Amino acid sequence: MATTPSLGPMITSGLEAVPRSTRPGAPRTRHEAMARGMLDHLLRDRKARRRFARHIAGIDGGSPVIRTSARSAADSYDLLAQRDTGPGAAGTVAITLVVDGPLDPERVQGLLDDLDEHSDSRLLLLVPHARRKQALSGGSGKGKGKKKDAKKSKGKEEAVAEPDPRLLQVTWAQLATKLAAKDEDRAVLWQALGEFGENQAVEEARQPVAPKVLLDEDLAGEFREHLRTMLLVSQELIGRAPRFSSSRSHEHAWLHAGASGSDLGVEFDAVEDGAAIWLVGSRPARTYPLGIGALTDPEQREAAVERLRALAAQPDWRDREAPELDPEPFLGSPATRKLEDARSLLWDVFDPARLEGAGFPLVPRSQPDLEDRQLSVRVHAPGIERSGTFLVSIGGSKRWKTLLPRVTREYDGRTYVVQAAKGDTAGDLVTAVHQALRSLATKP
Repeated sequence: MATTPSLGPMITSGLEAVPRSTRPGAPRTRHEAMARGMLDHLLRDRKARRRFARHIAGIDGGSPVIRTSARSAADSYDLLAQRDTGPGAAGTVAITLVVDGPLDPERVQGLLDDLDEHSDSRLLLLVPHARRKQALSGGSGKGKGKKKDAKKSKGKEEAVAEPDPRLLQVTWAQLATKLAAKDEDRAVLWQALGEFGENQAVEEARQPVAPKVLLDEDLAGEFREHLRTMLLVSQELIGRAPRFSSSRSHEHAWLHAGASGSDLGVEFDAVEDGAAIWLVGSRPARTYPLGIGALTDPEQREAAVERLRALAAQPDWRDREAPELDPEPFLGSPATRKLEDARSLLWDVFDPARLEGAGFPLVPRSQPDLEDRQLSVRVHAPGIERSGTFLVSIGGSKRWKTLLPRVTREYDGRTYVVQAAKGDTAGDLVTAVHQALRSLATKP
């Protein structure tokens, strides 16, 4: 009687494949290294290898040799398989696993360009379902992709390249579904691998907020006044302006000053009880209200400064577990529900994991301070040579009429304003920002 394979050895193989530390520019993330180890474990079995080759990689015949790639460049393949296509012919199927790492068109194009010249060679991308459109937005393959007629998109004419015929794409969910049915002995293992690849991916932006909210001029003014209060609070308590964190220890967009260590600091985050500005500490995690909103009234502003300076005058107040602070009465105008809708949407735009997943990670230790006229993050494109740095921002003028994201190439100041069309979703807005970044990174 055949023994049903267990999950334990596959997970162990995955964990053993994960490096203790991931250096900048490494070929794969820790999640991708684990996925590679688990898939490599499964493909050691001849029957599993044959079913994977036929139903996922499109290789007919027996059990092909599938080996891990020895390359160490940032665009290395994970697995290589020989595709037997007739006497004297042996095309290659290069397999790249994507979970939460970069998936920009430039990377896909680099992988296609590095394929051998055999006409039957293919690139197989295993990608999360939520990221499947990212890979297909590029990859024209040294001119081998055909150009469709130019079409109009929001007032501009663009030539759209068809996907390269050498590019195959399968989602982790499809892999699990197909192979669980075709390889019943290892169905549990294929399902576990597929769930890992899908669930560890960068979460798709799903805010139930339409981007058109960013066109509200009154809301833009309210948002700016609360950011001005954040600037005042940070300067009075911490002695510097806040900025977005570029630390990988914080998964989401985080606008703060002095809150990354054990000391108390200040953050601008989710609105609760009318407040978007909070005293916070990371180790241990703790949060305290300041009771301060938008300070457009001079008397309210003066009272807020008095409250802040009374706190700052307390010896070692940042080291304390709980500060001596009375947040009553609430000073200034409270933040509205509409402001929280805009903030949550914009924080998806500024989200470092999504930006890095699109090929534009935050520049470490070089994030711009919050200014009276602008809130921004600085990103770069490691996969695109001599592309420089870029700002993703809101504001940028004396009077804020909208909260639409702006994407600026820093070396020449060229700027795209990302529009919010009727019917657009949060995911559409985030994708449009990423497309603007790619356009500025690749065009003169």
